Amino acid sequence: MINDKFCDLEKRELQDKINSLTADNALLRSNANNSAQTAFINEKFNIVNAELAAIKASQPNTIPVQWPNVVAVNTTPYGGPFVGYNNGWGSNSFWN
Repeated sequence: MINDKFCDLEKRELQDKINSLTADNALLRSNANNSAQTAFINEKFNIVNAELAAIKASQPNTIPVQWPNVVAVNTTPYGGPFVGYNNGWGSNSFWN
């Protein structure tokens, strides 16, 4: 009877040790997997960063402007304020 209790205690201790080692093994595998994934992703990002740096280096020089006041399009439609009024003269005059 004492021997049976001792065997049961030994079995519980061994099972606890197995459970602990299984948990440690799972943690180590997970960490190794995460490290491999991180290295793979970092490698791909480094390739993209190198290509982006090459693109940036090939761009023309620019001047930063906080409030650009230069207009690159014609803002006066049809060439002037009197278009459609016979240029301000005649029977369809703006002044009539």
